Amino acid sequence: MFPAFLGQFRSVFKEDEKPERVEKPPEQQKTSSSEEFLRTPEAKEFVTKWAAKERDGKPLYTKRGVVDLLGALHQVPGLGSDKAIIGAADKILMKLGGMDGLQGFLMGWKAKSEGIVKSLKTVLGGK
Repeated sequence: MFPAFLGQFRSVFKEDEKPERVEKPPEQQKTSSSEEFLRTPEAKEFVTKWAAKERDGKPLYTKRGVVDLLGALHQVPGLGSDKAIIGAADKILMKLGGMDGLQGFLMGWKAKSEGIVKSLKTVLGGK
């Protein structure tokens, strides 16, 4: 009798336990279109930052190229927020410009390996 009595109240408590829909905070959302995204202050700041970078007195990237990259990355469904799009574009541009440090690291290893080979040739008496 007691379980039947409690069963009447379970349905009342289950109605109150509806899961609430969790909305993403505004900084975690993705804008609806790439044109709208490119008009955001974050995207404008990103474009001016990367268009201003120079190497040997020449601009490293054109403003048009950086805008096209951001527009193309906005179409990628795996990037769920504007912040993720800007982060991915930042990584890509760093690698394309050789600013990620990998090229210098590899050049150092190449110099060391060439030095070792040259040393072995002189020790072994070969040219």
